[in-house]
Amino acid sequence: MSFAEPKLIQVAIQFNSSYCGMVLNAIALPSSCHCLGLAREGRVILASENQAIFWGDCILAVALNSAIAPELYFTLKKTHPVLWTSFRSPLPSDEKYLSNEDFLVQLCCKD
Repeated sequence: MSFAEPKLIQVAIQFNSSYCGMVLNAIALPSSCHCLGLAREGRVILASENQAIFWGDCILAVALNSAIAPELYFTLKKTHPVLWTSFRSPLPSDEKYLSNEDFLVQLCCKD
């Protein structure tokens, strides 16, 4: 008999998340943890649909043992430095960043 209860974890994906552009099932999770799906624009996308993760999504996962929940949350919140993510995820919709190329020119080619 197990005394540990499952714990649902939900993590909003930031634009500098390590998981932007990855398929949900490709995330390496702690033992006894599973991804259930994504919440996107008011609907749930199951993990079995192999959808890519985008900025603004919310990952839904479960830790079968509540003692592992903090490790699962920490894993799903993993981020990269902000400048690195411009290659993998869309930048916030702001008129000054028309495309990733414009962003890189501004970053690398300063007068």
